[in-house]
Amino acid sequence: MSKKLSRRTATMMMASAACTLSAPRIIVAQSRQKISFAMGAGAFYFTLHYVSEAGGLYAQEGYELDSVNVSSGPRQVASIMGGSADVAPLGLQLVVQAAQRGGNIIAVCAGYNILPMSVLLSNDAIAKNGITDGMSTDEKVHRMKGLRIGITTPGSGTDDMVRAVLRARGMNPDRDITIQPLVTAETMLASLERGSSDGFCFTSPIPEYATSKGWGKIILEPLNGDVPEAANVPYIIMATSPDVIKNKRPQLLAMVRCWTKAMDLVRDNPREASELVRRYFPDMDQGVYDTAFEKYRKGVPTSPMIVSDQLEKLIKFMHISKGAPVSAKLSDVFYPDIAEEVIKATGRRF
Repeated sequence: MSKKLSRRTATMMMASAACTLSAPRIIVAQSRQKISFAMGAGAFYFTLHYVSEAGGLYAQEGYELDSVNVSSGPRQVASIMGGSADVAPLGLQLVVQAAQRGGNIIAVCAGYNILPMSVLLSNDAIAKNGITDGMSTDEKVHRMKGLRIGITTPGSGTDDMVRAVLRARGMNPDRDITIQPLVTAETMLASLERGSSDGFCFTSPIPEYATSKGWGKIILEPLNGDVPEAANVPYIIMATSPDVIKNKRPQLLAMVRCWTKAMDLVRDNPREASELVRRYFPDMDQGVYDTAFEKYRKGVPTSPMIVSDQLEKLIKFMHISKGAPVSAKLSDVFYPDIAEEVIKATGRRF
């Protein structure tokens, strides 16, 4: 297999997760009500959605997702605010940013509770800058000085992570490193392989894929506690609009019930959950998949609720990454009534 095809395969691993041609579609009856759903680029932090769809939970509630892949978080926000989508799984930081601008979007359910962007460096960069496995996070970050680090786009989660880890350690991300907006996983892998980048910040399975090819190593892994400022910072939530809450409450209750059941399955029967999620990454090497799924299980919530402490940690992280004050109240970004009703109906205690 050619190297070009290998990079294409890696990109397919991400794209396949957002594809609508999945097995769950077969079991959905034509008479089911539809919920318009704006999906982002496929990634492991959408585990609750994958389990809900592949496990038939949405269908059991009598709903079918009319899902459209809009590729990015900002486009998901625009879909909700513009009324073209009822629901979207996206980053809570985007809801905070929208709230600061008076945006018409709000979270109704937790979806993923850790910022999962890994930092990977090429073997040459690691050797050149003297980075070793036994070093502290602070030392590794200081030794990144002068490197070229790929992100997706300015203002994205990957950009925020890179900027936060540097600023938290007294460094200037605009001066001490070169941040390269590379947009896609394919471009990041190609740049790493040909040496035009020294590394990148991205989510699984792309860092694992690069590692499996022998091109580099992950030096900072938030899911393993390497980035204290990202610890317990919530990431993915189920977002909607006040109009949908008012006019389509039963649909939202059904969606939150599905995600809550998916939380239980991931916790209590991880093997079954893994098999369901695997359908969205059919081109991924099994070893790479198993490593990524087990790692990402750590961030799956056990409750649909979002609490004040989580928002405070997110705001603190955003303040670091943006280099400017950020403020929001929990009531501005989270509508708790739906999650509370689901918890009460199921007799759950969190």
